[in-house]
Amino acid sequence: MNPAASDLLPWSRVRWWGTIFLVAVAQVELIVLLSQREPVVPRQPDQATAFHLVADAPPGSAMAELLEIDDPTLFSLPDPRGFSGPAWMRAPTLQHQSRDWTEPQRWLTLRMADLGAAFMELVRTNVVAPRPLADKPPPRLSEVALAPVPLRANSTFRIEGDLTGRELLRPLEVPSMPNTEILTNTVVQIGVNAAGFTFSAVPLSSSGSKTADQRAVELAKAARFKPLARSGPMASADRWALTWGKIIFQWHTVEVPATGDPLAKPQP
Repeated sequence: MNPAASDLLPWSRVRWWGTIFLVAVAQVELIVLLSQREPVVPRQPDQATAFHLVADAPPGSAMAELLEIDDPTLFSLPDPRGFSGPAWMRAPTLQHQSRDWTEPQRWLTLRMADLGAAFMELVRTNVVAPRPLADKPPPRLSEVALAPVPLRANSTFRIEGDLTGRELLRPLEVPSMPNTEILTNTVVQIGVNAAGFTFSAVPLSSSGSKTADQRAVELAKAARFKPLARSGPMASADRWALTWGKIIFQWHTVEVPATGDPLAKPQP
């Protein structure tokens, strides 16, 4: 028989059972070897809790108070009868003795001779002298020199607005107005065309004299300004455009001439 062929033959039943038995015995021996342990000896506590049965607790003792407790919240809430009572809920009151020294009560004595002594000493050491007046003498009004006020010698005028830089061909001769009162300024608004002629003269404010206001309007209408030099396609349209401005007349008043009629009054 070929040796290689004999190795492929199956095991017999006796051989299988013998192998299983050997494996089981080996497992049992292994379990027995690993299961051998020393017995565990319990450790004895240092202090053991001892229970004592008390038939009759002495009255007034802590044991008697604990036996009479029937409150289930005694150990969950602070209570004078619980364990927190002696700890901090029944703390004794601190006794503090002040060591501050206090002077015994006594009345202040005052002699009658000393009354007013302080005031007399003040009067003696503080002499009140008469109040000195200003050393500078009062001004003499008769000797005060006043600056001379410049008076207007004749009537004048000035131009404001867009006509300020426009030249007059001939100056306006504004005469002095006879009147017993000082006249204020007369303001006349004028409109001048491109040729220099005045087309509109409207009085804006009165001087207080109708004669002076009328004379101001006449002078404003007669004013002739220098024509404007314009050229181009818009020259024909600009010739009718007006330039607006103001002429302010500042009047100089003169004495009203005397007349033979004592009831004659100057014309306003």
